[in-house]
Amino acid sequence: MTLSNEAAQLETLRQEIETAEYESGNVSDYLDRGRPNEKEKKQAEEQMRKKSAEAAVLKQKLHEMIQNTPRQAIEEWVNYHIAILQAILSESPKGANAGTRKYVAQTTLEEWQSVLNGERDYVSINWHFLKDYKEQVRKSAQGSWWKFW
Repeated sequence: MTLSNEAAQLETLRQEIETAEYESGNVSDYLDRGRPNEKEKKQAEEQMRKKSAEAAVLKQKLHEMIQNTPRQAIEEWVNYHIAILQAILSESPKGANAGTRKYVAQTTLEEWQSVLNGERDYVSINWHFLKDYKEQVRKSAQGSWWKFW
């Protein structure tokens, strides 16, 4: 499915937030497990602070974009995600993590419904249990963009 320009802009911004948060989390993991020296620790803390601040700015931008985007485009964006999650929920259980995958998909679906209801602006996609969903969404948003350039 190809997203409209407005829905693709929302998705691209959502992914930018997700990337900033992921990068901040990676630095946090490094601080917890990497045993950095004092200089490395200060640099990592600064990088983590910058990525967290970047994510906060992008979330505000997403909030404003949602406020100024036609309802139809927001519904298209959300329904695109809901359709993928419903397909995951209808899968036959496979593997040791099938139950966790379905639980994560269900909670993510509920978060998207909250976006549709105007209760939240941002939903992160679990990179571990929903990796295929995350990859599908990234490819779809990339494909949508270059048709408009």
